[in-house]
Amino acid sequence: MRFYFTVHKNLIALIIGICLWANPVFAEKTSHILIIATSNDAPLQEAINGFKQQVSARGNIKFTEMLLSQVHAPAVKQIDSIKPDLIYALGVDAAKWASLQTSSIPIVATMVLKEDVFRQAPNITGISLGYSLQTQFQWLKKFFPQQKTVAVLFNPAENAATVLEAQKAGLQNGFNLVAIPVESPKQLPFALEQLANNIEILLAIPDETVMSVNTAKEVLLASFRNKVPFIGLSDNWVKSGAFYALSWDYADLGQQSAELALKILNGASIKTISPEHPRKVTYTINAKIAEHMKMDIPEALLKNAKMVFN
Repeated sequence: MRFYFTVHKNLIALIIGICLWANPVFAEKTSHILIIATSNDAPLQEAINGFKQQVSARGNIKFTEMLLSQVHAPAVKQIDSIKPDLIYALGVDAAKWASLQTSSIPIVATMVLKEDVFRQAPNITGISLGYSLQTQFQWLKKFFPQQKTVAVLFNPAENAATVLEAQKAGLQNGFNLVAIPVESPKQLPFALEQLANNIEILLAIPDETVMSVNTAKEVLLASFRNKVPFIGLSDNWVKSGAFYALSWDYADLGQQSAELALKILNGASIKTISPEHPRKVTYTINAKIAEHMKMDIPEALLKNAKMVFN
């Protein structure tokens, strides 16, 4: 009788356990992710789709999507009502907004060009759009195996440390870096005159003083006139007259962001997850500029380009 009672009790416990496991109420907790983007432009949507596809493979994920323009004050109350376990922010303004609204909810950000956004709060990490300087110079070597002299225009107040790092990366890849300081837009014309002094390549780095909407035409025109190929910051720079620029696979940016998010959702502390550079390198080429400057582009580079402007 005691044996029967014990077996019967164990059987009931087993049945209850199976039922609890099968019941979604008692299954693995559903994680809620707030996705906030600065716009609904196609690149951001590609990144969002890549992110959702990768994260959804884990199961038990709920998404809430918002545009920054849809955010109404007070923003903190909106986050409190949504109660996300994680925020995926796309674009620098969305990342800054998220970091200002919460110090406890982990934030994974991407579609930001400069890494300083990741230093604004201890609860943010992600994937910047900026490639490492080592990667930049490795690709310079592929496009320019014979050239050695590379110039960089920069504001010392913003990019002194970056230029020192670029000089080291340049030497490691066989390039001599000529750093041309530009402390204000008024100094830009004089700085651009130096392109005539045996400069073979002009490499852009993110710099609010030198590389902006207001200075783009002046920089591109100087590159064109002096026949010094300009390595731009994005596809739009290439379309406007830069020779080439490293670009991005936006869906893969989303998937790479998702991998960081999954680590956090699985229990890792965001403080242990460092920001990353894009892992997949793509690039665009302006063949018309190459023709004007009488440059030969290896067939393999043309074939594998994300886009070629003719």
